[in-house]
Amino acid sequence: MKLKLPEVTVYRLALYLRVLARLSREGREVIRSEELARLCGVSAAQLRKDLSFIGTFGVRGVGYQVRSLERELRRILGRDRLWHLALAGVNELGLALLAERRLAEGGFRFVAVFDWREEWIGKVLHEVYVYSLEQMPYLVKESDIEIGVITLGGEKAGEMLEALCSAGVKAVINLGPEPLEAPRKDLIFRNADLTLSFDLVTFALGSEDGALR
Repeated sequence: MKLKLPEVTVYRLALYLRVLARLSREGREVIRSEELARLCGVSAAQLRKDLSFIGTFGVRGVGYQVRSLERELRRILGRDRLWHLALAGVNELGLALLAERRLAEGGFRFVAVFDWREEWIGKVLHEVYVYSLEQMPYLVKESDIEIGVITLGGEKAGEMLEALCSAGVKAVINLGPEPLEAPRKDLIFRNADLTLSFDLVTFALGSEDGALR
């Protein structure tokens, strides 16, 4: 049965996984909840509560087995497999994502780029071929593309969203400057505002005590 967790809990689980993966690469075998919580920037009580949602981990007085907990979090978060992505529309942000090695290392691989402009179609961008929009339905099916990524703004962003939905992708991440609305109820859709972290920082800098509450 698929777990239903609050979004903020899923965010923290992903954060725990990131830290555990680093510890695993460093050869760490065991870690206590207090230390893991400190490395993740949360309280030990919050860490234990979050992990209690997904199972029973750790040994009292000993701690967590790093690789075992990392493996379980990868399974829970769907990070134990390779996900095929498609970029819909080329711009500078999209090019940066294609070049981002951490995505591939995390199991997210761009296998196609789609664009409507002749100057882009047929090019290879960071080892990913650019196809026309007309080829999208076929490629989504044949290349098992489940996640579409949009980095454009304006009317073209909405057009790319409609094209991805019509082609049959299961999820779309919108990284463009304007929020969009999912055209299908069964579509897993997320508007991800890249400027939000900057807003949080400037708020903290502009507040009297310089801190977020």
